[in-house]
Amino acid sequence: MYVKDLEGNEYAIQATTTSEIELNGNQSLSSTILATETNKLFINDIAEMWNIVSHEGVEHKIIYAKRAGEGDLLTVEIKAIPLFYDVLDNDRIYTNYNKHMTAIECFDYIFDGTGFGYILVDSFEAVQWEGFGNGSTKLESFQRALNRYKAEFRIYGNTIYLESQIGEDTQFQYRYKLNASNIEQEIDADEMWTFARGYGDYDDVSEEDDKESWEDAKLIREYESPLINIIGKRHAPPIKDGRITTISRMDRGLKELVDESLKISVTADIYDLREQGYPLAQPNVGDRTFLIDERIGLDEEVRVINMSITKDWRGKVIDLTVTFGSEGLSKRHQSNITTAVKDINDILNGKKKLPFSILDDAVKNATKSLKNARTQLDFNKNGIVATDKNNPNLVTIFNSSGIGVSEDGGATYKNSITGRGVVAETIIGSNIIGLNLTSMNEQGRFSVNGSDAEFYNRSSGRSVKISPDGIYGYNASQNIRFQADYQQVFSSALGTSNTNVYLAAQPDGNSAAEARVVDYRDIPGDGSVSSYRYVPIRALGFHGNYLAVNQTGTSGKHLYLYPAEDSEVRVTSQSDTSKYRNIRASGYYGTFLDARADATSTAVYLRPNAGGEARITQRGTVDNYLPIRAASFEEASHSDLKENIKPLTETACNVIDNLEVIEYNYIHDIYKERHVGFRAEESKPISNNDQEAISINKVVGYNTKAIQEILERLDEIEEVVK
Repeated sequence: MYVKDLEGNEYAIQATTTSEIELNGNQSLSSTILATETNKLFINDIAEMWNIVSHEGVEHKIIYAKRAGEGDLLTVEIKAIPLFYDVLDNDRIYTNYNKHMTAIECFDYIFDGTGFGYILVDSFEAVQWEGFGNGSTKLESFQRALNRYKAEFRIYGNTIYLESQIGEDTQFQYRYKLNASNIEQEIDADEMWTFARGYGDYDDVSEEDDKESWEDAKLIREYESPLINIIGKRHAPPIKDGRITTISRMDRGLKELVDESLKISVTADIYDLREQGYPLAQPNVGDRTFLIDERIGLDEEVRVINMSITKDWRGKVIDLTVTFGSEGLSKRHQSNITTAVKDINDILNGKKKLPFSILDDAVKNATKSLKNARTQLDFNKNGIVATDKNNPNLVTIFNSSGIGVSEDGGATYKNSITGRGVVAETIIGSNIIGLNLTSMNEQGRFSVNGSDAEFYNRSSGRSVKISPDGIYGYNASQNIRFQADYQQVFSSALGTSNTNVYLAAQPDGNSAAEARVVDYRDIPGDGSVSSYRYVPIRALGFHGNYLAVNQTGTSGKHLYLYPAEDSEVRVTSQSDTSKYRNIRASGYYGTFLDARADATSTAVYLRPNAGGEARITQRGTVDNYLPIRAASFEEASHSDLKENIKPLTETACNVIDNLEVIEYNYIHDIYKERHVGFRAEESKPISNNDQEAISINKVVGYNTKAIQEILERLDEIEEVVK
C-alpha cells in the first residue's frame, strides 16, 4: 500500500485502513495515519487530492483530510473514494442523446477520455434512451446505465468489469458461535405488494398538455402473487414506461416488483479463522454464501451486499462486518453512489448487452496480479496447490489431470485446462485458433471453420452462418430463412430505427441506377430490364420526379393509375390538396370533360392556338366530322367576331348568274327527299372555305344585294322612260 502526491511521487505507508464497499454503490477507504518512521516522509504534506492505493491495487482519491496532534506528534485522518468515481464525477457528457443504444455504445460515451477501460462480461439488451447525457456527469450517467441495463460492476486496477451479477457461488458457511456473531435479520413489509399493473408501448409525453399519456398504452399487463390468497390484494405502484413494448419484458418487471417487495437484510460480524486453520477467508461483495443462526430460524443462502473491512498495514483482516441480503433482495438492491461532492439519486429501470474487451489494461492487470502474488505451496495427493497468502479464496492446482484456477478456496474450478478441454468464464486476448464453443447445456454451439463461422441451436435445428460472402440463416430443414450478401437481402421484413429507409444503388457510369421490385427468383439476372418479373409495391404515398411505364412484355405499353371505385385521380399542390394543378399531354381519352364543382368558374374551355379550330371528328380520323348536341350555342360578342367591315362592292347579279340551281334527292335513312339548291363544290362564292357546305348567310346576302341592284336598275329605266 502506498500514497502518491500531486507530482506523482510515491511513498510507502504504514496504516490501518477500513474499506466500506456496497454492491453497485458507495465505496470508500478511511484511515488514521500515525507519524511512524515510514510515514514521516510524507505525513506533513499529505492532503486532499493525493492518491492512496489499497492492498487490492485500487487507486483512491483523498477527498477529506483532518490534521490533529496526538501527544507531540501529528496524525492525519483521511477519507478517499476510488479514483474511478472521482474522474467520472468531474467529467460530463454535454450532448443530449435520445435514441436506441446498445450497452457498448452507452458505456463508450461514459468511458471515453477517462483513462479507464471496461469489459462487458455478459450480454445486455439494448434500450431506448431519452435525455442521456445532456450535461450530466459521467458518474451520474454510469449509475443510470447500470440500472437501465441491469448491470453490476467491480473495479480491478484501471479496468471496470460489468456483469449481470458479480460474485461467486461460494461454499462459505457462516454460523452463529463459529465464525459469525451479532447476527440480525430485518424484515420490512411496509411496501409488500401482491398485485401490480403495467402500462407500456406509448409516447411518454402528450403533445396537447405535456403530461404523461400512459392512458393510451397499447400494452397493459397484470401480475398476481401466489400470496394474494393469504394476505389479500395489495396494489403496488404501477409500472408506466412507454419504452416497454413486449409482453415478456413487462411481465418480468411486474413479477420482480411484486416478488421482491418484501425487504429482507441480515447483518453479522464475521471472524477470519484462517489463523485457527479454517481454510477459507472472507467473501467478496456479490458472493452467495450460507448463513445459519438456529436462534432466529435462519438457514439460507444469502448474498453479500455490503462489507466493512479493516486491515492492518500488512493487509491482514482484523475486523469484518458483512451485510447480507436474501436472493430477492440482492436482485432488488441498487445502492446510490456517493460522489466527491454529492449523492446520486437517479434510479431507473433497464436490461441487457454485447461483449467488449480492453486488452491492454487486461494484460497489465493480469501481469500485475501474477507478479504481486504471495503464494503458499502445498504438495499433497491432489498435486501442487498454490494458495494466496492474503486471500486463500485464490487457489491454483496443478496435477496430472490439468490446471485449475479457483476463486472460492478450491470448492470449484471455473477456469481450468484438462485433457477434455478448456473451461473459462472470461477469455481476453488477440487470437483464438481452432474455435468450437458449446453452451453449458450443449444446446448451443459456435464453431469457426476456415473463413466461415456458424451459430447452431440444437433444440430447434436452426443455424446462422457468417462468411466473407454474407450472412445466412437456416431452418431445421436447412432452407434459407434470411440472407444478406452481395446479391440480395432476403428476410420476412426490412425495417430501420432511423427516420428514413434508403434503397441506394450506384450508377455504373453508362446509365442511371434504379431500385427495382422483382420476383426474388430472378435475382441476380443479367441486369436487363426485360429479364425480370416485376411485382407490385404498396405504400401510403410517393415522392419523386416522374412515373414511367415499365416497357417490358405485352402488358408494358401503358401506365395505369388505379383509384378505388367512384374515386378520382387528382393532381394537386404538395402542401394543399385543395389546390389543383395543370396536366399537360398530347391527347385525352375519356367519356366526358367536366368543370370542377368547387371551382369559381363553371365554364369548360377548349383552347386551340390562334387561327385554330375545335373540331369533333370520328375516333381515328381528322376529317370525318360528327355532330355536337347542346341546349344552345353562344358566340362571343359580335364585335369580337367581325372585323374589316365595309360595303360589298362585288356585283351580286353576276355572281348569281354564274350559279346553277339544281335539284337532287337527299337520301335520309330509307327515304328519298327532293331538294332544290346548289352544289357546294361548284358554287364557291356561296360555299364555306373548304367548299363542303353552302353558307346560307352568303346566299341570303348575295340575293339581297342582287335585289338591291335590280331595284336600282328599275329606277334608272323608269327615269329614262319618263
